[in-house]
Amino acid sequence: MRKRFTHCLAFAAVMLLNCVGIFAQPANASRVLRTIDFEERRLGNTEELPMHWSKVVGAGLPHYVNGHLATDQAHSGKFSFRFDLNGGSLIYRYDAGQIPVSLGAHYHVETWVRTTVLANARARLTTYMVDADGHPFNDTIRKSDLYAATAENEPWKLLTIETADNEPRAASLVVELAVLQPAQYAGAPLGQRTLYDQDIQGSAWFDDVSVSQVPRVTITTDRPANIFRHNDPLQLHVDVSDRFTDDLSAQLVITDAVGRTIYQRSGAPELSKAERLGPGEKRMTMMLPALPTGWYQISLLMTSQGQRVGSRTMSIIRLADNADPFNPDGRFGVIATDLPFEGWSKLPELLSLLGVSRVKLAVWSSAGDVEQLDPLAFDQMLVRFEELRIQPTACLVNMPPSIVNILRARLQKQSSSLEPIKFDEKDWTLLLKAKSEDWQPQLAYLLARHAAHLDRWQLGEDGSDAFVVQPAMREVYNRVYAEFSKLIPQPDLAMPWPAWYELEGELPATIALSVPTSVLPSQLPLYIDDLHKRDRQHLSITLQILDRGVYGRKTQIRDLAQRVIYALSADANRIDIPLSFTVQREMDDYIDQPQEMFMIVRTLMRTLGNAKFRGRVPIAEGVESFLFDRDGQGILALWNTGHGGPAMQSLAINLGDRPARLDLWGNLTPLMHPRADQDSVRVDVGSDDLPIFIVGVDANMLKLRASVALDHPLVESSFKPHTRHLLFTNPYKQAVTGSVRLHAPQGWNLVPTSFNFSLNPGETFDRELTIEFPYNSFAGVKTLQAQFDVQSDRATSFTMPITLQLGLSDVGMQTTAIRNGNDVIVQQVVQNYGDKPIDYTAFAILPGQSRQERLITNLGAGRTTIKRYRFTNIDPKSTSKVRVGIKEIEGTRILNDEVDVQ
Repeated sequence: MRKRFTHCLAFAAVMLLNCVGIFAQPANASRVLRTIDFEERRLGNTEELPMHWSKVVGAGLPHYVNGHLATDQAHSGKFSFRFDLNGGSLIYRYDAGQIPVSLGAHYHVETWVRTTVLANARARLTTYMVDADGHPFNDTIRKSDLYAATAENEPWKLLTIETADNEPRAASLVVELAVLQPAQYAGAPLGQRTLYDQDIQGSAWFDDVSVSQVPRVTITTDRPANIFRHNDPLQLHVDVSDRFTDDLSAQLVITDAVGRTIYQRSGAPELSKAERLGPGEKRMTMMLPALPTGWYQISLLMTSQGQRVGSRTMSIIRLADNADPFNPDGRFGVIATDLPFEGWSKLPELLSLLGVSRVKLAVWSSAGDVEQLDPLAFDQMLVRFEELRIQPTACLVNMPPSIVNILRARLQKQSSSLEPIKFDEKDWTLLLKAKSEDWQPQLAYLLARHAAHLDRWQLGEDGSDAFVVQPAMREVYNRVYAEFSKLIPQPDLAMPWPAWYELEGELPATIALSVPTSVLPSQLPLYIDDLHKRDRQHLSITLQILDRGVYGRKTQIRDLAQRVIYALSADANRIDIPLSFTVQREMDDYIDQPQEMFMIVRTLMRTLGNAKFRGRVPIAEGVESFLFDRDGQGILALWNTGHGGPAMQSLAINLGDRPARLDLWGNLTPLMHPRADQDSVRVDVGSDDLPIFIVGVDANMLKLRASVALDHPLVESSFKPHTRHLLFTNPYKQAVTGSVRLHAPQGWNLVPTSFNFSLNPGETFDRELTIEFPYNSFAGVKTLQAQFDVQSDRATSFTMPITLQLGLSDVGMQTTAIRNGNDVIVQQVVQNYGDKPIDYTAFAILPGQSRQERLITNLGAGRTTIKRYRFTNIDPKSTSKVRVGIKEIEGTRILNDEVDVQ
């Protein structure tokens, strides 16, 4: 009773001060309510356990795992609170009643932590409010980010929590320090069958726990989702709510996507000049400097008398353009099933900025049924989607809690055990144990209410393998599909399917194929072509995004850009990409956080939207180039592969009158002709492998380049003339004339070397030429240079490569050469890919050494043989290459190769 009386008296005093309008902080007052530095020996504590801390017991928390005061590590002073693992997790709680709270007050809690390298376990700070008897209020639980060191001797890490007392019955704040294994913090993707790895050994040190009563600070912008168009003024609104503000000072820091600090401002906010919003509430408008196009993180640190009392971070994007209206492309969609309902209101304008025409929304999820959350707001959003020509796909990701509770009650009633039943709430097969009246009315109401705006649906979450590993899921799909069919004729209900599983069995008309990042971008056309062959009614490809924390920023950006380009080149009809935007909850507020990938996705969709793939254009060795056409305007997507050419290439390319370079962030740079009498411009293709776009190019000229090829690019490595046909097509709407001259590698002979042509619109040039090459030519990719002079509506000249493969169609050869002391050992593997036996002489030649030969006789179809050679007493400083090959015993076929000595 005394605790309750004291709490009520303190609360009444605070309310009285507020009522009389006292908002200035006393000069000697401190916002810091409690500092725990673990320097307790001076206080007379001789125990191993710090004062007022008690160990939490429960499942996964072994009794033999403990913490203690230690002097081997400390953030300040001599002591810290050390946690030592021996399997399992460890949690210590600061006693209830030690830190009293006041209704409506805001608190900042922080601690410094250091850990050994931990692969699985993580350190975490947790807070929550309790009543006078120590009973917690679950909705007040706040958790910091998880942390573990990834390298030895990492610096101390600050863990922070912002919380507020909005519970009238709350009496005090409880703080918990923990080192948790994955079973305590990770999800359970396999339900009860999930297995977790643990760190058996490991340690963590906590120090300088601080609890401060702080002002409530929020940062907002006037722009939807904090995305600024190029001409928008860059300004922030800082709202401060507290009983007193005169003691506050702030530090504003802006960092870019690579973590560089590009702007910093320190000092006391001019709150006296700020707009007053109400008692103890002020708003200050801060103008930001002119920022280049890009993604930025803004951090605001509030301090009082040198003491940190709170911080806020937010992300903003500044676009390279003013987001002019854009006709969305029906092929592009985003997946927003992870976005909480509180973030849906901004989706229409957000997706309009992206240039997409489809979006996946979780109308059923663990958070609830959209009809029970806010049906009116959902209706209004669907109308807005229709105005913007954005088509939503309603996803039944998980069963909503209303249905789960019904199923739990029914299964409990059917169970003979008095113990509460356990089941995976995400397991759709539970519907097979339920009655239709348990879930059908809720689904029917959703369909009936929104049938006018929703005609695409999906059962399950993208990437889920439930339909593959659980045969019963096919029955679940059929049962749900039957309910759809009662209200919608031929419903478009998609089934998720991971791409790494073979499509088999009776499949639905609609498949949502999820392609993992383990599939290389260049392999995407193989999957898409396979789907086209199956002639399904509706097909969609879900492209996953690489984890930036694992692969790095540039790799993540490059990978996604290449995936989209390759998917469009394979004529993908529906491409879905995760929405690069999050909504984070901070106490009672929801903070919009756009990610940098939002800019990359936007550039890809708006640049390639409504564009048709016209072919791959040979530009230079080691450069990939894809041509797209939109309403007669050419778009060239190209990047340096890093294979075969220099790391940095400066290419002279004929692209038309007004080409411009567009990077993945949307920055447009005109490309200038070096001289007025030259048609070509110089394009730098960097070594970072990031794709760039060249827009405003002459599409017909590039179509002509894309059509140039030899009829058979494989040339048999045999010592005789080879006949091939040179082909290209006139893409112009008028006749063209001109000439082409071919330049072969040194020592090669082409007959003829030049051709004249005159082609009508759509006509194909087809002429024969003969190719001869030296006896000692190495196998591999060879390049002919074709120099064109074309007369159409204007005179155009360009030079382009024509690649061919020199080798044998039915014989393969792989060779390795290694040093062994003063000897060089060569191993040659020869494979017969043909349908009849072969007879060859194999050889190896090292400069300055005698030629060595081996016989390959009667090597059967599909068989492999290995030949080995040893060259002795070789000077280690001598040549580092060895020439190997095979020659047909009776015939002219020969295969040469040159390998490095390892």
